Amino acid sequence: MADNITQRAKEFERSLKVLNRAGRTVSEVMRRLKKFFAYLDSLEITSIDDITRDIIKSYQIEVYQTINAKGYPNSISYQNSMLCVAKQFMTFLWDNEFIISNPAKDIQYAKVPQALPRSILSRSESRKIMNAPDTKSVIGYRDRTILEVLYSSGIRKSELRHLTLNDVDYHDGFLRVMGKGSKERIVPIGRIACRYLENYVKSVRLALIKDPYNKTLFLSSRGRRLNHNAVWVLVKKYGKKAKIKKNIFPHTFRHTCATAMLRNKADIRAIQELLGHSSLNSTQVYTRISITDLKEVHSRCHPREKDKE
Repeated sequence: MADNITQRAKEFERSLKVLNRAGRTVSEVMRRLKKFFAYLDSLEITSIDDITRDIIKSYQIEVYQTINAKGYPNSISYQNSMLCVAKQFMTFLWDNEFIISNPAKDIQYAKVPQALPRSILSRSESRKIMNAPDTKSVIGYRDRTILEVLYSSGIRKSELRHLTLNDVDYHDGFLRVMGKGSKERIVPIGRIACRYLENYVKSVRLALIKDPYNKTLFLSSRGRRLNHNAVWVLVKKYGKKAKIKKNIFPHTFRHTCATAMLRNKADIRAIQELLGHSSLNSTQVYTRISITDLKEVHSRCHPREKDKE
């Protein structure tokens, strides 16, 4: 890669850090940007001044036509993410007056088809997987609590792994969640999930604690924060035990929560707030609602809140 482009890439990376982007986010952006730079190298582009709109468009086509390691064409979301990083870099160059115009400005993303995820759990399937853990054991009760929290709140597995004791209010039914981009939000949880959380914190978690200063909510059998794959493994385990034939993941509970509440006529803005999405699509204006209203909608619309237990 030419020195001219290398220097600007370093400055771009530094700008992301100055904006307090998460370390993993910066690394992923730069990893994807290197593929754009590799494409420029293949065209013998040696200066940022030589990057034109046609070259960026041809890069978009290149990503579209490339067959990935699994032998399939790249997904539309992947194609758009690669273009997004290239556009981010060019916008950075233009904002900082390294180039006189932004050649990526009007390049459009590929249209992403709108479709519901396939692995939505039915109400019956949700009950089966909730009942799958052996709640008479410490690990089983912990796992049941995790499943209840995932389904009730719709939070991501990474958000669940990083919950601390200070993030939980099982009396009023709220979680404080640190989402993508270090965006904090307050999420309601239902009465059944709250009951499991309270029992877990007051008794079950005590059996897992090794370090009394460790405030992580969900602990492994070694008293540590759950590793990256632990939630995925337990969801697969109990899905199999419950004899659910669908291919389910931790994110399945997020989709199931949102879909079920929408079907029960929850306001779309409430779902948006619950999941921590900045927008429903690229054209919709984000509308924030109060946590009090969100809690009321959650209690009224979440199917788990209608179960007798």
